[in-house]
Amino acid sequence: MHRASGKVMTMSLKSGIFNSTTVTTTETGLLRGNKAVDAEFLACMFSSFFRTGIISGEDGMSFASAVTAGTMKVVTSPGACHINGYFAYDKAKETRTFAVAPFDRTAARVMRLDLNDGSIKVLWRDVVRQEDRLYSSEDGAALPVRGGGIYDLVTCVADIPAGTTALTADMVTDLRGDPKYCGFCGAY
Repeated sequence: MHRASGKVMTMSLKSGIFNSTTVTTTETGLLRGNKAVDAEFLACMFSSFFRTGIISGEDGMSFASAVTAGTMKVVTSPGACHINGYFAYDKAKETRTFAVAPFDRTAARVMRLDLNDGSIKVLWRDVVRQEDRLYSSEDGAALPVRGGGIYDLVTCVADIPAGTTALTADMVTDLRGDPKYCGFCGAY
């Protein structure tokens, strides 16, 4: 707070990271200082260094060798991403198996930053393609969702025709390089 003309004014400027002058220990043994910063501060700081997106390279959240021949599986490689300064990584491959369906199906793989519950998670959403856009089959919302504490990166889309018993590489579209859906992380 700042005093000017006898009035107390709240400043919007935030700064840090500085050593605390008073340090206490919480009940669980963690140090807590009077100049501690929160996750929002750190995310703002990191977002000034890195663009939102998938970290490129062989270990990026990709789907190199995405389709295992003769199966209904999409395999996603280990990797990492930055979303608005928040960070997530996965050291294990993800395997998504689709059931044979009597109808055409399109599914999108989404990396979702959810500030409402403080997480980044992987979702597979059934979607509908209309012109050059994706819409959620569940609620009709356009993907990616980017508002209300949610920020999506759509990494790939699998188009699965009715009766398909084996996915092929041409059924999976890589969207990592498309900034409208995802994009690659990099330094500014």
